[in-house]
Amino acid sequence: MTDKTIVIFRADEDGDAIAFFPELPWNLAGDMTCYQHIGQHGSASLEYYRERTFPLRLIEKKVQLRAELESLGYVLEERNRLSPKMNETRWREVAA
Repeated sequence: MTDKTIVIFRADEDGDAIAFFPELPWNLAGDMTCYQHIGQHGSASLEYYRERTFPLRLIEKKVQLRAELESLGYVLEERNRLSPKMNETRWREVAA
């Protein structure tokens, strides 16, 4: 069985699609891993997620980004919003 990666699709201020992986830490500061078509993998703070992105409404952009991630080997489990449990999981990974 392949582990699924929780993903939340959102858009930045320019409307570009971003995939957030809320349970995958990027660094020891607890930032989460994210992915965009341009720039690809990177970090995102909780503040950036909350204050500078919004739910992705364009289905076409979501489908394209999802297909790109799956072509990289991700098995995705999509969620609509960030939960406290996801944050706790990410912080446990940082502490490990």
